[in-house]
Amino acid sequence: MAAVSANATMIQTKIQYNLKTARQYFREHLGLGDYYSEDKKVLGEWLGQGADKLGLDGPVTEKSFIALCEGLHPQTGLKLGQRMNSVRREGGRAKANRRVFFDFTMAPPKSVSIVALYQDERIVGLHEKAVRLALSELEKCAETRVRKSSKNGERVTGNIISACFRHETSRELDPHLHTHCVVMNATFDPVEDRWKALEPSGMYRAHRFATNLYRHELAKGLRALGYEILNHPTGFEIKNVPASAIERFSKRHHQIDEETRRLLQEGKAPLETTNVSIKDLREQIAHGNRRRKLKNSNAERLRARWRGEMPPEEVASLKALTTIAPLPAIKPDLPGIMQWAEQYLFERRSVVHEHELLAAALERGRGLDFDLDALRQALSERGYLKEPGTDKLTVREVFNCELAVVMAAADGRGRFPALNPNYQASPALSHEQAMAVKKILGSCDFITLFRGGAGTGKSFTLKEVERGLAAAQKAVVVLTPQRQQAQDLQADGLEAETLASFLQRKQLPPNAVVMVDEAGQVGAQQLAELICVVQSNGGRLILSGDTRQHGAVAFSDALRAIEKHAGLKPAVLRSIRRQDPSRAGTSAERAFIRHYRNAVKLAAEGKTVESFDALDRLGCIREVAVEDYRNALASEYLAAVERKERVLAVAQTREEVRQTNEAIRAKLFEAGIIGRGVRIDTCQPVDLNAAQKVDPRFYQSDYHVCFVRGYGRFAKGDICPVVGTDDHGVILEKDGVSSRVSFRYAERFIAAMPVSLEVAPGDRLQVKFNGNSREGHRINNGELVTVQSIADDGAVVVKDARGIEKTMEPAQRLFVRGYAVTSYGSQGKTVDTVLMADAGNQAATHAHQWYVSVSRGRKQVIVFTPDKTTLREHVRQAGERELALDLKLGMASSVDARNRVSRQCFIGQDYLHGETAYLENNNHHQRGIRI
Repeated sequence: MAAVSANATMIQTKIQYNLKTARQYFREHLGLGDYYSEDKKVLGEWLGQGADKLGLDGPVTEKSFIALCEGLHPQTGLKLGQRMNSVRREGGRAKANRRVFFDFTMAPPKSVSIVALYQDERIVGLHEKAVRLALSELEKCAETRVRKSSKNGERVTGNIISACFRHETSRELDPHLHTHCVVMNATFDPVEDRWKALEPSGMYRAHRFATNLYRHELAKGLRALGYEILNHPTGFEIKNVPASAIERFSKRHHQIDEETRRLLQEGKAPLETTNVSIKDLREQIAHGNRRRKLKNSNAERLRARWRGEMPPEEVASLKALTTIAPLPAIKPDLPGIMQWAEQYLFERRSVVHEHELLAAALERGRGLDFDLDALRQALSERGYLKEPGTDKLTVREVFNCELAVVMAAADGRGRFPALNPNYQASPALSHEQAMAVKKILGSCDFITLFRGGAGTGKSFTLKEVERGLAAAQKAVVVLTPQRQQAQDLQADGLEAETLASFLQRKQLPPNAVVMVDEAGQVGAQQLAELICVVQSNGGRLILSGDTRQHGAVAFSDALRAIEKHAGLKPAVLRSIRRQDPSRAGTSAERAFIRHYRNAVKLAAEGKTVESFDALDRLGCIREVAVEDYRNALASEYLAAVERKERVLAVAQTREEVRQTNEAIRAKLFEAGIIGRGVRIDTCQPVDLNAAQKVDPRFYQSDYHVCFVRGYGRFAKGDICPVVGTDDHGVILEKDGVSSRVSFRYAERFIAAMPVSLEVAPGDRLQVKFNGNSREGHRINNGELVTVQSIADDGAVVVKDARGIEKTMEPAQRLFVRGYAVTSYGSQGKTVDTVLMADAGNQAATHAHQWYVSVSRGRKQVIVFTPDKTTLREHVRQAGERELALDLKLGMASSVDARNRVSRQCFIGQDYLHGETAYLENNNHHQRGIRI
């Protein structure tokens, strides 16, 4: 069973903006000898096609290195590029305007460094070979910006200038083999026939691929030398290297751990950490408080010191490794490896890049006897659908699934009688809501779309649609993706259940109308399955949702595919009712809420920058130093609680949610709102997808398994510790007896990790399981509850949003703190005040996240950010996953159009395996798919 190493193999990246610092970095770090004798320098070497073009070969000299840092040709001294400004003014502040170089640092796991530098220099050669290969693949992704002839994009150049320096010790003189690949900010554009600034985005996108290639080549070489490999999710270690030795020689790592922990606990961080993640913060600490390198800190001189630091048993364990013999090569099942990579990636996405597939496959097959060429050959034999001129691809199953859903919608237009065209809507509805009801009940389509933004009163309108269908004597079934959503609809008078539970039994009255609320969160596979059930019973579908909010977790945002490609015109609600000025107590509050509502409306229309600016003018966006913003948010949370308001904090990542939760709880404790609690052992879910759940490497030694469906002697709701894994399943312990649960039944459980949590009356929790309370009330995954008391037997009594008390049994321990949630977790929730924490995470910030987060409040929203300018840029990002149908595939003549099936049946059980004729120019637009 895997245990995650604290020193995972990776490629770390750092950008150098300051020319003076770049010179200092070379003289005091890159070029200072840490394995040569006194007063000698590390002789770096030039690599890359760009270096070849400049005639750079052999050792790196300071003169050439500094010249390139200055943007000059190393031989002629002439400018390489056009732009030389190193500083620009922005908002009255000076900011770096030119990136000097990019430092890609490649390092093996700690066990590899120990064995290589303590006793086996052959491993150093393996490391260098793996570095060269990984760097050569990154080089292929080098780009430059193109701003000519109205173009605004990037062009692949495929060449870099890199100065590579190998070092062997850490700042604390521990064995630490690593190579700095310093990539200069210059690349030759063959189209424009000149040197230009390097655009590293493509290299960053391929970062995971290069990392896994480095890991694979190194692990494969180690096996050839005779070392056994212990793989885990974030890397590997050499088997039989004592864990105590790895811990002992990780002093620098632990220093960074401690400093990171201290800064986070105190709410402080260096100014340089503005707009960075925890990973970036660790890198800032690593580079910001480093000690100077010491002369004579080479491995040869330090081996005696290292031997003296280890107890005899560790020395003996390492010595035993010197007697190993080469291991037989393990021939890989490359099709099986590629199949795992597909399952891993396409479970949640319709379109991926080729380098992402390669990265996942290299991770799965790490250390086996294959090279990159063989893997690429296996990839080419998989029959992917590829977009010419790019590395985007999809699998035929995903494409066919999306196409089937869209075909069902397109072919169902106008083929049915209106649902109830003469129904008179209740006068309690607004004019807009009444018109939406009229359009829905007048629909003659198989699938009818109903689009309503956040807070527009969709549920109220859907209830009226249900009355109209009942008046026409039509059976109605109401479904939602999540159980909490179903409970919310039930509170609004709609008898709803989850889509998943419905699809388990697939029972539908003849000619029934199925209404799916929050349909934007339904993936194509689930929707295709539902369409098949509805069609086979002569029914109709009404899909209600908002594609500007978060989409499905599973692959393919099916509702967006239908909206975009099926030619249906939805009934629409635009008037926002959540931010209602009439509820305000003063004229100033009414004016504020009107402006707030307008900002939400702009976000709903996709005008995120305008929405940002509108909230900024209201004073809702507060720029707070990174060391203070969680405390500021927590203070606002406390103020809202003291005003007796419902309040919710929204953060971008799970780690940010955790830290924000702790900051808020600490503030509430200081104010006496929460007292001392009881420490409870809880389990918190680990987000493993289907591919990871059948891979033993992803189960750590402290993991538990929680059953969401019963299996054998394991009942639904059982939480059991993992005591082992093998290639066939996970070994669990229950009542003192161990049993293996085959990976074939992995969909019946989720993985979780134990966390000790202090819980007190008044605490807010977010439940992470579905079940029943001791009283028989439903407990829904995702719902927010308030702790009332903790019983002597360990049961936790909570109160939900409707004031219903529920007792969670001592075994029901799947929950986290609930003051802050992710944006996805906030969708569908309504509070008085919403507080958004921006940690500057670009990948987690986009238009959907912005719209959902800022629209939760009735009265106000406050956004806390360390940098307004950066956040404003981040919210421009669309946030939409690509659809397979959006790929420009050209003509795929698999089957003649006459054999397309009656399309009523196309979505049946074999829809994933059917061949599909595709359109010639991939241009569906408003008239639907035509073949």
